[in-house]
Amino acid sequence: MRHKRRLLAAAAMLLASMGAAQAEVTFVDHRGKTITLKEPPKRIVSMFASGPLVYSAVEGTTEHIVGVNVKGKKTYANGIYEELMPELMKLNFDVAGDGFAPNVEAILALKPDLVFQWVFDPKIIEPLERVNLQVVGWDCCTNQHRRDYLMLAGYTSTRIDRAQTILATQDKSWKSLTDLVAKVDKPTGMLVVDQVKESIQVVANSSQDFALTGTVNLAADNSGEWWRTIDAEQLLVWNPQIIVIPAYATDLKPADIYGNAMFAGVDAVKNKRVYKFPQFNRSPDSAEIYLSDEWLARVAHPDLFPDKKAFKPTITDAYKLIYQKDITEDQVKSILELEQNKESTGYNDILG
Repeated sequence: MRHKRRLLAAAAMLLASMGAAQAEVTFVDHRGKTITLKEPPKRIVSMFASGPLVYSAVEGTTEHIVGVNVKGKKTYANGIYEELMPELMKLNFDVAGDGFAPNVEAILALKPDLVFQWVFDPKIIEPLERVNLQVVGWDCCTNQHRRDYLMLAGYTSTRIDRAQTILATQDKSWKSLTDLVAKVDKPTGMLVVDQVKESIQVVANSSQDFALTGTVNLAADNSGEWWRTIDAEQLLVWNPQIIVIPAYATDLKPADIYGNAMFAGVDAVKNKRVYKFPQFNRSPDSAEIYLSDEWLARVAHPDLFPDKKAFKPTITDAYKLIYQKDITEDQVKSILELEQNKESTGYNDILG
């Protein structure tokens, strides 16, 4: 709520400062710091992979993004992002490694007007501001923060109209889901598994509101920690009805879990209800991430959705709105990971 108030105030500041000539823009970032831009930036470096996705969705172009951390390459490659926006693969990926600590020399060489950086650690912002780079701070990791990213991109680009249109589409989807999920007597027990070695890594406390999907994340513990590591014994105690694999876990497939002895006694495996999230889930902060909620609700509760063919048009409409791209039927099938999910119960039937 605190962030929402700040951003509402920022909207008022923005309108006041733009004036007739739309010359100067002033807004408040997630640090509570007032940001003033004489004009929308022409060269932006993002220290995280979602920044270019969110910003280009709102501004309507990728041409002003010049650099992103190395994780961006994995996020964009070999999927729908690379197909729709191949120019993302030409960005400079030297601005930071797998984490978010800035490579200041590489960033300065790009001559950015603005840098997007997380606010969770002042030590990753200070080196940027020390060399007089202007930084917009983004916070993490709640659903409200994700909504704020669109508004921050709207303030920065002066395309508040685009940000609000995308948010209105998300709200409409969530309202529809809320009404449908109200019919669910008991949420379906679910785990999000993103790594399997000697132990199992599960997503415990993410920014996704699973209440909208008629499921409950059995690993959630309100600790604030994104991940937990569990053993086979804990897995059997929880005994999830469904297991889902995030899209970013590109090396893990449902077939890997079906074939792993640690999972053999779990209902999700016995009933072939292990599913790979579609590619719109590859970045947890992208503008189209809301599609993950309807997808999971459809997988968990297919009987709530008598119109099985409605979801594919929802996907094409979302990509048209957000990325202004017309995607093909084959691209929709690729986004939905039909091949990876072919062994999973009713997947093709559930999604039309």
